[in-house]
Amino acid sequence: MFVKFIALILFTVAIMLVNLCLGDLTVAPLEAIQTLFNNGGNSEIHDVIVGIRLPRLLTAFVVGLALATSGYLLQALSRNDLADPYLTGVSSGAAVGVACAMLLKFDFQSIPFFAFVGGITASFFVASIARGGGHGVSVAKLLLAGIALSSVAGALITLAMTTFGTQLMAQGLYLWLLGGISGRNWQELVPTVCYTAVGLIVAFAAAKQLNLLALGEETASSLGLNVGRSQLIILSAAVLLASSAVALSGMVGFVGLVAPHLSRRLFGRGVRLQLLCSGLTGAILVLFSDLLARTLSPGQELPLGTLMALIGGPFFIYLLSSSLDQVHSH
Repeated sequence: MFVKFIALILFTVAIMLVNLCLGDLTVAPLEAIQTLFNNGGNSEIHDVIVGIRLPRLLTAFVVGLALATSGYLLQALSRNDLADPYLTGVSSGAAVGVACAMLLKFDFQSIPFFAFVGGITASFFVASIARGGGHGVSVAKLLLAGIALSSVAGALITLAMTTFGTQLMAQGLYLWLLGGISGRNWQELVPTVCYTAVGLIVAFAAAKQLNLLALGEETASSLGLNVGRSQLIILSAAVLLASSAVALSGMVGFVGLVAPHLSRRLFGRGVRLQLLCSGLTGAILVLFSDLLARTLSPGQELPLGTLMALIGGPFFIYLLSSSLDQVHSH
């Protein structure tokens, strides 16, 4: 297990270095590393590495880390391996909050707060439908409610931008909804890092509660856990992580679905280890997808959200079919 974890860290560092080196201007790995720690040398390479690629790769890292950790928390909370910020409508609710902030012309630092309000509202709505007054979460209701909410959220955003926004604002929001981190700078990255750090601290602090909740609500309650309060804290952390990522990158789906599954298969099921490994796996997925977005088609950039959908969509179909097969076998 230790060897696998070290390999995961080394692979994360390697994909970050590749992102730093490749693009319209190819830079040798050693030169890229020297540029990071030395302000001298070629000014053009320094501007590209430090001014453009470094904030972009750190943005990809933080977005992947936040979405994957959020996905793991949602799956652990609902005891449903198909839960994900994108599929359960949390990301769509956050997107409505971001659209409202843009229409009201708030500065970027306040956008994650609006995203959080939209995301937490959406999560409570979907959770209430998925539970249906019973003692468990219905997979079918969870997915259907998430899909329905995403459709309504998309319609609300389109209606609001068409009615109240300018053509330039509507075009910018459309590109943002496709998902992408092009042009992100240090000023935009800092608030998201702060929100993500808070979410991660809460998630790691709630590891014991997650272990108890995995036994079932009744068992956890009998062991002295305040189930309602614990669920609210964990859900808030998941929504905060997803919302901060959505505010920065737009709608990038399936990271929170794919990363926890890959991590569980490779690293077992310990909560703290899974939180860390899921986050790093998600960061790798987004870094790799962003690299493809920048390099697959010379002269233009592909939407990051579209590439992640091409990776995550088939994976989701496989998981859904496997889940249905298990239900039918019982």
